Amino acid sequence: MHKNVTTLIVLIALLGVAAYFYHAHNKKQERAAKHAAAKKDVDPHAFKVALVTPGAQDDKGWNENAKKALDRIKTELGAETATRAVSNGSSVEAHASFRNFAIDQKFNVVIGHAGEWNDARTREDAAQSPKTTFLISGSEQSAANVCGVRFLLEDATYVLGQIAATVSKSGVIGCVGPVKLPVIESTFYAFEEGAKAVKPGIKVKVVWTESFDDVVRAKEQTLQLINGENADVIFHNANNGAKGVFEAVQEQKGKGVLALGSNDDQAQTMPNYADVILASATLDIPSAYTQICKKIKDRTFKPETQFIGLDSGMVGIAYNAALESRIPAEAKKLADETVDKIKKGEFKVPRRELK
Repeated sequence: MHKNVTTLIVLIALLGVAAYFYHAHNKKQERAAKHAAAKKDVDPHAFKVALVTPGAQDDKGWNENAKKALDRIKTELGAETATRAVSNGSSVEAHASFRNFAIDQKFNVVIGHAGEWNDARTREDAAQSPKTTFLISGSEQSAANVCGVRFLLEDATYVLGQIAATVSKSGVIGCVGPVKLPVIESTFYAFEEGAKAVKPGIKVKVVWTESFDDVVRAKEQTLQLINGENADVIFHNANNGAKGVFEAVQEQKGKGVLALGSNDDQAQTMPNYADVILASATLDIPSAYTQICKKIKDRTFKPETQFIGLDSGMVGIAYNAALESRIPAEAKKLADETVDKIKKGEFKVPRRELK
């Protein structure tokens, strides 16, 4: 009896082992089949574009427009796309993403949407991925397969400076920026030069939040400009901090304070603040990146810095129709004349050349 029980237990154990290996074998075959099917579905000749932004892609400006560009590239060029928003412009996260997209996933194009990322580490990554084109916005540097894309927002901020100087009653206007970067400093420099061309004695105060994302800090800094420095027109180029800037101006609009937006028509994209946004310096980032990527896909792209200004139709000024009457007719006429001269190449906006 004992022997029969032992034999039965051994048989059950053997059946269990057999069943386990049978199940494992089937699972292995299923995985192999799925992998083969996935591999079959992947087009080795697909055009692949990745985007890395220095902050959240819902800022109604710089980063969100880059994400819109990626969506358009996917639709119009049939590209496979991927994106990553790094926290507060983190260089470490950005370069990890560059390596993943270019070296590991073999993307044709990697867009780094921040000028400070055109550095030695990017060039090292590019050297390991010679078939990948790295587009780095806010940079004037190009070498091999790393190309700067220089949006000349200064063309528009100079004109906004002219308008701000005319509209200001206090003789003080302000600028709010995130992290102190040369490309953003240059937009403020052009803004100040435009203002002083109209009123040489006007004061331009600049503050920095030291963050791409800190809305509270942006609001605090803006309130300091208004209440501490007596500024009554505030221009920002602060990415996600825009909300804080507009909130502060809105709270102080009883004093006649007005705001100027950047990187998009923010009276339209942020309608809650349309009662204080006089005008915005705009960029058509989707058109710019789509055109460049189309040339890369068609193999007609020249690997050199891409300068995009007012004459391209992708930099402009959007006036808020609800507040446009606040701009004196002479100031609007001067602004229109300046835009025309810039487009014709008759006037070059002063800006900082980026190394």
